[in-house]
Formats: sequence, structure tokens, C-alpha cells
Amino acid sequence: MKKSKVFVIIASLIILLVSFINSTGELVENLELPVGLGADIERNMGQVVYSVPILTYTIGGTEAVATKVLVGKGLNLGETRQTRQLESDKKLTLGIMRLYAFGEETARYGLREWIDINFNNAFFNDRVVCVVCKGTAEELFKFNIPGYQSSVEFIENMIKNLEEYNFFKMQYSINDVIVRVDAEGRNVLLPYVETDGDKVKVTGLAIFNKDKMIGKADIRETRVINMLKENNVKGILTLQKSPTEYINIMAKAKRKIKCVKEDGKYKFTINLNIRAEVISNEVYKKMYDKEENIKLFEQDMKVLVEKQCNDLINDIKSKYQTDILDLGRVAIAKYGRETGEDWDKVVSQSEIVVNAKVDVISLGRGDY
Repeated sequence: MKKSKVFVIIASLIILLVSFINSTGELVENLELPVGLGADIERNMGQVVYSVPILTYTIGGTEAVATKVLVGKGLNLGETRQTRQLESDKKLTLGIMRLYAFGEETARYGLREWIDINFNNAFFNDRVVCVVCKGTAEELFKFNIPGYQSSVEFIENMIKNLEEYNFFKMQYSINDVIVRVDAEGRNVLLPYVETDGDKVKVTGLAIFNKDKMIGKADIRETRVINMLKENNVKGILTLQKSPTEYINIMAKAKRKIKCVKEDGKYKFTINLNIRAEVISNEVYKKMYDKEENIKLFEQDMKVLVEKQCNDLINDIKSKYQTDILDLGRVAIAKYGRETGEDWDKVVSQSEIVVNAKVDVISLGRGDY
């Protein structure tokens, strides 16, 4: 049985249970099963119009599952629910969302209103995966991906599996956004997705200051940001000397951050401990036989990682002037909350040093 059908069956049972608990009972055939919630805005003569697309699954008289995108528009978010219902022949329940997609213009305008209205809904799934998309959420929901019931189904699974090779950590739920958006020394980062031909892919991270998107990191920057910001993540690192001379490692990275304050200025030291499994080696020959070659590689990779990290830190300090790495949180833990510090400004003006330690723990099957 396809995953989408399994999900629909489970969702239907949940909705029916909730319905009967409320003593209002409803047939599943009379319900829209929402899986994707979007957040778009349109500008009309200087007026902001809110547009909320919802991708739904509908069960008819057969086993076939139909998808549909319902769009509500209004001058405020409450009105979008009214206008959306005027075009639907079924009852809608918002409790089982799988994806919350913010169009880029919406993300730059601000997430606060969108968070507030859903936070007040007791049935809203606060673990729903959040992303920012290029263009509009409505376009994303209508995008067809071969082999999938809907784009939402594909994107949710894609985000959940980002942890495998790119140092991501699954902290992109609406609950994570709520926790970070107003917290001292923390900022929101969300996966940024785009369509490309017949595919949807993650192309970087949307960077926020408070509730507003201020920029986008490309995928190369994203990998380094993730390695510096998150603890206990994994991904692939490559040291390449020429088109035919390179080495790839599967890296498991742990990081510890130290903060000291001297003469009113803060200094942050990020210590990265990287455990490496060699998966491809076209540079350092005879690593099995010569331990000095292992040590040489560990030193070369250490230098590369430190350079990539320090270059990125200098770049983001000048480009965004925002505490992307949540270093303010470390300072708060040591020196206390509510000191009146603007942590975005403080971190942007602080000295940040990265030290890396690389340990090879596996060489794979060896040379031949």
C-alpha cells in the first residue's frame, strides 16, 4: 500500500475519533484531509492581501485519493478561512498538517501573524515541518512530482532525511520556530526549497532576524553553518587538490563553544571534533601501511575545515550582522539573561575563532 494511502487512513481515523469525541460525528467522505499549509502574500495598490493555500487529500466513493489545492484570500488571516470555505464542498480540519511552506516574500514580510493564528488553534500539529520556498507556496503545492501523491509528501520526507550527508539537524518544526523567534541569543533558520525542472530540491537556508527573513545561504555555506551551529551532525567533507586528486570522508562532527568576556568584549571559541571515515581516497596512498600519511591527512583536513569555517564567519558577520550561530545563547548561559545586550550586534562585533580536530576512525576496505 502506498504511503499516501496509509497516511490518509490514519488521518481519517484521527479525524473521526476527534469528531466523535466532540459528539458531532462526520463521514470521512465529507472531510478535506489537509496535508500542506501555505503562507503567501500579494500586494495590490499598496495593500497587502493574505493568501493561504492548503493542499488536501479527499477520499471519494472508491479507494482513489484525490489531491486539491484550496486557496483563501483576505485582508487579514481570519478572512482567508472564510473565503476558502466558500469554494469547498467539504469540512476542513487543520490538525494533521505535514508541511508548512512560507513563500519567500511572506518570509521577508514576517512570520509572526502566521505563527500566532496557528498557535491559537489547539488542534494544529506543532511538529509540522517548515520550509521557505522560492516563489509562492501555492505554486509549490501544485507542482507535480512523478511517483508521489503530492509535492508535500516528497518535501516532508526530503527534509527529514537531510540529516544524512549535509550536517542538517531536524529542528525545523513550527514549535522550533516559536521557541527561537523571540528568544534571547537565538535566530530562526529554515530549509530553502526550489523547483528545478521536474524536481524539488533544497538549495540552502533561509536566514531570519527575529521573524523576518534577511537573506539566504547557498548550500556550500549551509553545510558549514550547520557544522558550526549544530552539535552531533554528520555529512561529507572533501579535500580536493586537482580534478583527479581528492579524498572524501564521512564526518561526524561534535562542537563545543567557549565564551569569555574581557574588558567588555566577548570572545567565542568553537571547538570542532570530527571523526572521519574515509569513503574515497585518490590522494594519500598507502594509508594502511604508513601512519604518517594518516596524520598528514588529518592535519590537511584540519587546516581546510578551519579555513572554511573562519572564512564563512567573517562573511556572515559582515553580510547579515545577525547571530546565525546562536552564540548569544552561550554567553547568556554564562553571564545571565536580560542584560540589555543586542546579541546580533554583540556577536557580529566579537572575535570568533574555530579550532578543528580530525581523527580518522576508519579507512574503509583499504587499497587494492
